[in-house]
Amino acid sequence: MTLLAGRYRLAEPLGEGGAGTVWRAHDELLRREVAVKQMRIPRDIGPGELAEYTSRAIGEARAAGKLNHPSIVKIHDVVPHDGTPWIVMDLVPGTSLDKLLPLPSGRVAEIGLSILDALELAHAHGILHRDVKPANVLVGDDGRAMLADFGIAAPFGADPADGSGSPAYMAPERFRGLPAGPPSDLWSLGATLYAAVEGRGPFHRNLPAAVVAAVVMHDPPPMAQATPALARAVGALLAKDPAHRPPAATTRHLLRDAVAAVPPRPRRTGRWALAAALTIGVGVAAGWAASQFTADDPAVIPSRFAAAPDACESLTTAQITRLLGTQADAEPTSDGGCRWINRSGGTEVVVGYRLTTGTAPTRPDGAEDLTGVADEAYMAPADGGATVWFRRSNLSAQVTYKSPGDDTRERARQAAQLVAAGIG
Repeated sequence: MTLLAGRYRLAEPLGEGGAGTVWRAHDELLRREVAVKQMRIPRDIGPGELAEYTSRAIGEARAAGKLNHPSIVKIHDVVPHDGTPWIVMDLVPGTSLDKLLPLPSGRVAEIGLSILDALELAHAHGILHRDVKPANVLVGDDGRAMLADFGIAAPFGADPADGSGSPAYMAPERFRGLPAGPPSDLWSLGATLYAAVEGRGPFHRNLPAAVVAAVVMHDPPPMAQATPALARAVGALLAKDPAHRPPAATTRHLLRDAVAAVPPRPRRTGRWALAAALTIGVGVAAGWAASQFTADDPAVIPSRFAAAPDACESLTTAQITRLLGTQADAEPTSDGGCRWINRSGGTEVVVGYRLTTGTAPTRPDGAEDLTGVADEAYMAPADGGATVWFRRSNLSAQVTYKSPGDDTRERARQAAQLVAAGIG
């Protein structure tokens, strides 16, 4: 595979967007896995312009590399290769926000606070992100939200006509030829939070020109899934006039209000939801999760959760519709869990929680390690489906997906990712 700068060996592409392609790579010097972004070169660019573009991209990436914050995916290096700048970043285990939509209002407000922290630090250093959108927000296996892809970051007042960014999440002043500033990134944050809770962007259209026209001239549809507090915060950020948008400090208060406005979930003290659908095959006992996530030393794992969440609030209506192919009502089980059933299609999702203490379990016979879900996770076949167990701090979860089809493993993984993202 390609070796960059005599050090970074490309392994496989992880994703592609308008600004370039992200690869998994191995740093042969430090012997670690990293993410490397290959910047996309603008079309019809001459040799002189290419050299200027590459030099500017390297300079901007190096400036962004000085940003160090838990809510920012760290940039380690930027190297030229075949006339193209390549940006080396942390490889974060997790899932991008666009693959988890929609999420509950409280969780979206928490994510918004994390991204706001990242933007405030960047703005304090005179750097604009310019491409805040769901695909550039990573939700790590530990639940932490991080802002990625500072690869097109630029100083305040950068030329808005360079087209960097995604039109559906670009502030209207950038289309009007006005200088970009911190309010432009905050507008993009508002559009991202709108999409995170509603499941689609505020200015979704089928044609690119219609998207631009909607951003510049139209108001977004009223938010149907957001709480009033979150809708107020997002509406303020999406003001057409940057002078009318709240500054970062006010935005923080609005988002904190949105977090506080979500009523606390009642504590579930029952056992796992071990209905017939949770009968585990290939030698894995049904009681494994309840026993293996418990140890004698309660200090080993910090007790982040004081109570187990309500299992019936684990998945939104839109998420259940996507998983089952139809709407389904939440049905509490006698064991404290919850299930959703598509009776005509024969598909089913079951979720259960319990509080745990002690160390994480070793992998039992018949189960396999699963990445991209939470602190640690395992998957095993179930009767007519697959089950995922995962732990987030002192909370363990069990998610089962049943289907007559052959995609139960991937569907169980998707369901577990959605549940983990909703927990935070």
